[in-house]
Amino acid sequence: MKKSEKDSREKELELRDEITDIKCRSMRDNLLFFNLPEEKDENCEQKVLNFIEKEMKILAAIENIKLHRAHRLGVYRSTKVRPIVAKFAYFPDRERVRASAKTLSGTQFGVAEQFPREIMETRRKLVPIMKKARDEGKEAYIKVDKLYINKQLYRGHD
Repeated sequence: MKKSEKDSREKELELRDEITDIKCRSMRDNLLFFNLPEEKDENCEQKVLNFIEKEMKILAAIENIKLHRAHRLGVYRSTKVRPIVAKFAYFPDRERVRASAKTLSGTQFGVAEQFPREIMETRRKLVPIMKKARDEGKEAYIKVDKLYINKQLYRGHD
């Protein structure tokens, strides 16, 4: 009975990991845009393309960048501006926009990759460790849900 229970738990964990991987792959072409003013009956796709061209200074974005779709996330509340998720037709366009997000530092706006909730929880735990490593002069970055410090995978308290 215990062996069967253990096998079931292992299978459940394996399936959960597969589902998370599939979610990640389906969100791979998406970017989140934060603090873009919300208006009634807005065209989110046009709003994102205008933002990319004007605020992020990517020339001819409206003509050259294609989005499959763009929409607000969550339920409307007058007290909060919902982020917009945009699915890019071409991954190189998405990467160019993501890399240009640096131009937004010091502004109210933000751009980020979209990840499933499980990945975001892991990333939230890794960010303070990454910042501490950077304060110590080390090269540190997070790739999806893994932290690398000086090009070595961080595996907890070493």
